[in-house]
Amino acid sequence: MALDLKRLPPRARSWNTALAACPGDISIEVPPEDIQGTIPETLRGGRLWSNGPGWNIIGERVVHPFDGHGYVRRYQLTAEGGLRLDARFVRTAAYADEADKQRFVHRGLATNPSDHFWKNLRRTIPRNVANTTVYPWAGRLLVGWEAGEPHALDPETLETIGPHTFGGLVDGEATLAHMHHDHTRGRLILCGIAAGRTTAVTFREIDKDESLIQARQGTLPGMAFAHDFTFSDRWYILGGNPLALRPLEAAKMLVGAGTLLGAVKPDFSKPGELILVPRDEQGEARRVRLPEPSLVVHFANAFEEDDGTVIVDACVFHRFDFGEEFGYAGPNQPFDPSLPDARGAQRLYRITVPPDHDEATWEVLAPHGIDFPRIHPHHEGQPTAVMVGACRADTRYSDPFDSIIRVDLGAKRQQPALWTAPENVFVGEPILVPGEPDHIVAMLSDGLRDRSTLVIFEADALARGPVAQVHLPLMPVAFHGDWQAPSDR
Repeated sequence: MALDLKRLPPRARSWNTALAACPGDISIEVPPEDIQGTIPETLRGGRLWSNGPGWNIIGERVVHPFDGHGYVRRYQLTAEGGLRLDARFVRTAAYADEADKQRFVHRGLATNPSDHFWKNLRRTIPRNVANTTVYPWAGRLLVGWEAGEPHALDPETLETIGPHTFGGLVDGEATLAHMHHDHTRGRLILCGIAAGRTTAVTFREIDKDESLIQARQGTLPGMAFAHDFTFSDRWYILGGNPLALRPLEAAKMLVGAGTLLGAVKPDFSKPGELILVPRDEQGEARRVRLPEPSLVVHFANAFEEDDGTVIVDACVFHRFDFGEEFGYAGPNQPFDPSLPDARGAQRLYRITVPPDHDEATWEVLAPHGIDFPRIHPHHEGQPTAVMVGACRADTRYSDPFDSIIRVDLGAKRQQPALWTAPENVFVGEPILVPGEPDHIVAMLSDGLRDRSTLVIFEADALARGPVAQVHLPLMPVAFHGDWQAPSDR
């Protein structure tokens, strides 16, 4: 389907062009002389990894980005100060079938193959599109998705190895796309989820030999939504995020006229909660009430104070409807970037959970609507001084993002630092790269100029603007990424 974007206002036209970009498998080299500014010496040899849906218009369907096929990008900063970009689709079973047929075949979380409900009732393979996260681990590249096992890629060739079950540990299990790396213990932490009248979760810690170190289980009361989690030294931490069934939409889903994402909604009639599952011993999970009804999508970090108080930094919504993420307006309409504005901004909260208490307090850490929070990667589960994230300069709203924010998490907090992209240019997830000094790297999407730009900032001087900019062909809007230093390969 060819969207007619000419009549859209510039912001919507830029957003649609970026979401619809589908350059396919590519390899590009940018020499140092074509880079605006200079790639910092401490970053050279490093790799920025990125994953997100790289095919959002499939045949005649405009696809919800949650259902677009995973497209992994490797931005290699060369020793000479240049850049090499390599990008490949993740060859999942669903991708192979739809690439062969050149049409949308397999039902997704938020998209059906046809406007005719009876055509959606055909039995198809699960639509694991491996499009959400990317992690270098144990010599492989792991790419995650929400409702199935991750896939593994060769980090050098980007060839798809196939579903990765960690020796059968997560075979057939819905494993959260977000995984977390505990650098202190040298472990990768996974969270599996089994939905039902109650929601069972299983946390597993894997060492670099991919051996299971420990597994712990917990329960979220009722139907619940989980996308991310965090951890401290003693706890795994999830948002309670209660869901309510939409009976009519659920019935429509069963007969092929609706989708899974449309059949449920966040239940803001119930109190917001955090669920704390003991990490190093079996035991009952703690249910901790939040001050207001809440939906926690992404966590920044968690840690414990000397007296056992748990501190959790999280991005929280107080209003949210599933289905309109990224401005999705249906399979036959352009994306509308104004749709997310109706739900208001999510806020970055510092949540304090005293020892043996079942109620938390919180404070807002910045006036902006922040998402995609990232900290120093070696500090997960420990106190840290700085968080970076994506936001809007207009503090009333969140996504689509136009700014990068740096938030001081120290005891004597300074005002957040902000850098805003040019008009009608969108900001992806910023990543904090440790070093001397620390840097921030992010991708910008400019649909009006048909280009993406890798931008690099000194973390302590964000507002001064980028120290380096690398202009590239327009890449699809991505979800999440990771930084890999040369010493980590």
